[in-house]
Amino acid sequence: MQLNLTWRYLMKGINEDRAYFYKNRNLNIYQEYVETNQTMEQLADKYNITKQRIWQIIRRCTMGAGDYYRGFENYKDKEVSLKELGVNSERRHQLLRKWMSEKYEIKVISLRDEGD
Repeated sequence: MQLNLTWRYLMKGINEDRAYFYKNRNLNIYQEYVETNQTMEQLADKYNITKQRIWQIIRRCTMGAGDYYRGFENYKDKEVSLKELGVNSERRHQLLRKWMSEKYEIKVISLRDEGD
């Protein structure tokens, strides 16, 4: 399968076969999470990856309408737009978390020093 150039760019150091494998694996994880009652811990055990990695995959797939790499691209586009506005690193992190929560309804843990 031919991957588009964006995926190649985002997957530095990973050949097309591996990129295709991860694309399908991530979609399967996302679909199983959304369509079944499996927990992130159960999926982590099933796919032999950490629960944190499962959460990252679900978060990025959510931002990409099921496409992990599109979600990553959406996140990076937002991050770049904030950088171009001159937003400092700490505030950018806060705004990105708020954006994920509001736009994609992604649950984020409130940080102690995080305010609006």
